[in-house]
Amino acid sequence: MHGQHLHALLVEDDDAYATMLQAELTAEASARLSIDRARSLSDASARLAARRFDAILLDLGLPDSAGLDTYARVASAAGDTPIVVLTASDDDGLALGAVHAGAQDYLIKSAADAYHVARSLRYACERARLRRTLIEREARFRALVDQSHEAITLLDEERVAIYNSRAVETVTGYLAQELEGQRFDRLIHDDDRPSWLQMFRSCLDRPGTPHPLGYRFQHRDGSWRFGQAVIVNHLANAAVRAVVVNHRDVSQQKEAEEALRASEERLRQAYKMEAVGRLAGGIAHDFNNVLTAIFGYTDLLLEQLPDEVSRGDVLEIRRSAERAASLTRQLLAFGRKQVLQPRVVDVRAVIAAVEPLLRRVVGRRVAITVRCDAPIAKIRADPGQIEQVLMNLCANARDAMPEGGQVEIRVEDRLVTPDEAALRSGLDPGAYVLVTVGDSGPGIPDDIRPHIFEPFFTTKEQGKGTGLGLATVYGIVKQSGGGVYLDPDGGATFAIYLPSLAATTPEVGR
Repeated sequence: MHGQHLHALLVEDDDAYATMLQAELTAEASARLSIDRARSLSDASARLAARRFDAILLDLGLPDSAGLDTYARVASAAGDTPIVVLTASDDDGLALGAVHAGAQDYLIKSAADAYHVARSLRYACERARLRRTLIEREARFRALVDQSHEAITLLDEERVAIYNSRAVETVTGYLAQELEGQRFDRLIHDDDRPSWLQMFRSCLDRPGTPHPLGYRFQHRDGSWRFGQAVIVNHLANAAVRAVVVNHRDVSQQKEAEEALRASEERLRQAYKMEAVGRLAGGIAHDFNNVLTAIFGYTDLLLEQLPDEVSRGDVLEIRRSAERAASLTRQLLAFGRKQVLQPRVVDVRAVIAAVEPLLRRVVGRRVAITVRCDAPIAKIRADPGQIEQVLMNLCANARDAMPEGGQVEIRVEDRLVTPDEAALRSGLDPGAYVLVTVGDSGPGIPDDIRPHIFEPFFTTKEQGKGTGLGLATVYGIVKQSGGGVYLDPDGGATFAIYLPSLAATTPEVGR
């Protein structure tokens, strides 16, 4: 701009001074200035409304205005055009007041020749240009920052927020201004704060290096959310002079990742159970063939042995073979290779028939309650196998409550939606009879839950359980076309879904 021709407005009511100044500036070839003149505030306002000037030379004492009011009114009409104030030698205080109000400079009339006036105007224009550039850059910065989905916080070296972008409200629930002057870690969970402080100290020691961090923070609504931040130390950067924190709420992403992990785990578990089931069923089938031969030869021996002592030994062999056959039946049930005799049955009738036996199985210390919350749809299943399922679950509940407790059997019609089916591995949407068997015992530890349906898995002492009870339940329900699941609540609650034969089903959500 130094070599650029400037067009300035001189606002001066003193004709002699104005004529002299204009003549000197015209004679000063290096000035490269052209001057328009206004004799009053109203005249100046009209000229400023008609065109734009590069700069304004303003005398504060005019016929229709005086003092700082003159500057304020001209500045209002001039917009961002730079103003240099002209003043008499005894008006320094008034001129300084104008500078404090926004004037670029002031000149004493008696001491300012054409060279100094031109230089002051050019410097004023340059400063105004730089100021406009800074304002434009800041406006662009704020526009970019405020439109960002990520929140941006500037911290001093004591972790105190000196600036927050508008997105901070979306992330934290607090207005940006509410968190300014507050330490950033005020909202971070107590357990995560030490990691945050360590990261911040590392950030101070390594300027310019991004430091990522995940943490939990408390939203304004009181809920705990998952946050993710990238912290960079720009304290030494004169344009920033802050630690820059880009942070966002990743709670939904975390929940989606957890849901995906849970879904993958359910799928892996389903594949594992399918593979183990095929193996167990195949072994049991072959083993059953071996047992058939054992039964045949022991029966032949029993017919040929005359004395009771020899017959007793053979009978003991046969009883051991019968116990082995019982295990193979359970393995076949798990492998879904047993021979069933399915027919249409009413679940209420099955439970009513087996209830007295269930009460004897659990003993006097355990109370059994049966609740039917809706008309029961019929199912197609082997009633003896459904009874076996209830027997095994109640026996397990009894063993889990040696001091006594409660067992509740609940039956309801259930229309499984696609959303619910997605949470139950291997279950298709549709109409089911849902049988839940729950107890008031201590529940099943999280580390054991993934293995409870596996054959031969047991937490009981050696000799007190084969580990086939729940495996048998799993196989029977699967072979009947349904699914069995352990629900995550207090005690141990098993949800058994059996395909319904009802023509209509109730609304979902009961």
